[in-house]
Amino acid sequence: MQHIVLVVPAESYRADAFLKAAARASQQLTILTDADTPLSSETLRVTSMYPPDDEVSHLEAVLFDLEPSVVLGVDEASTRLAARLSDRVGLTSARSSAVERAIDKAALRETLAKAELNQPTFVVTTLQELSMQTPEQIAALIDSPTEDFVIKPTRETASRGVIRTSPATLAQDLAILANIQDPTSPILLERYVDGEEFALEGIMSENQLEVLMIFDKPDIGEGPYFWETTYVGPARLTPQDQREIHSAVERGARALGLSNTPIHAELRLAQSRATILEIAPRSIGGRCGAVIRFGDGQRLEDVILARALGDTTAVRPLHHDIGITMLPTPARGVFQGVEGLEAARNVPGVTGIEITVTPGTLVYPPPLTDRYLGFIFAEGPGRQGVLQALSRARSLITIQIDADR
Repeated sequence: MQHIVLVVPAESYRADAFLKAAARASQQLTILTDADTPLSSETLRVTSMYPPDDEVSHLEAVLFDLEPSVVLGVDEASTRLAARLSDRVGLTSARSSAVERAIDKAALRETLAKAELNQPTFVVTTLQELSMQTPEQIAALIDSPTEDFVIKPTRETASRGVIRTSPATLAQDLAILANIQDPTSPILLERYVDGEEFALEGIMSENQLEVLMIFDKPDIGEGPYFWETTYVGPARLTPQDQREIHSAVERGARALGLSNTPIHAELRLAQSRATILEIAPRSIGGRCGAVIRFGDGQRLEDVILARALGDTTAVRPLHHDIGITMLPTPARGVFQGVEGLEAARNVPGVTGIEITVTPGTLVYPPPLTDRYLGFIFAEGPGRQGVLQALSRARSLITIQIDADR
């Protein structure tokens, strides 16, 4: 029997799915968590997902005694800690540094640039530096052929702080970003990239990328904000475009040094050429993994655990279409709840709706938010039917926010 150490934050969309997958794996399981309440009979406590060095050293000693087969995180924060501990106990080598390179968007860009991979033209700067330059000077920094460019923080998730801006809106957009981070902290200035957007879900084993699913993102739009909306998969792509996306992500993951890890990548595709927007050393965020089941009934988390434990059994492809719509916050205020859930859940093709924010929570609209109010899931025999089910369910839901508080 192998021994899994699962690193689970107290607050994570993915915790429950991975805990259930670990139970299905029928292996010895230890939970490492910062939750106040034990998540299993074998639980190790940590003060946070970013513990001080002395606490990491203590955990290292504990893990040496436990002799785990794998230390695995369930989301971005826990993946960082899992990689750090894996290196410390000799399960991996240099994984932590590769994970840090991928998570830091500036380091990601610089690494991909050295590997001469296709990505947006960029420069690393600060809000303070940008505020002292004219829009024309800013556009010149990235040799932008248009007046539009993208500004984004280097360490945020869920498209928080990602803004497509222009000379006309630059001042107000820099002011928005100033609500998110210090004016001297690094930000990315990038050329805006046209094209359809896709998300790849895969696993990097040694130097080979196993593609599990490619989603298209039909509602991503052209800005000014880029919160996630709808994912539909498997994406309708030509074999050539599938190879292009696969190759771009695999080469990018190799350049970053990522190995033996889930991969979630975002790309834009124009004229059969992929532009890498992001390569993250984790699986898909939010509750989105809940809808991913493969032809043999396996869930995404089952496959991730199996690969981590050395099981290379091929995954049978999905033979129907699946989709997810995320519910972004429409306005700042106190979330009161939603109306129309029962009618939305009864829409043919809808397989579930989860509201993930507790009533009474202060919420913010994009680009300030780093969470979604909820998720709608659908599946069916055809892409159009899935899209229609998601759209119909979304139209029946009314989000209630008290904007006066």
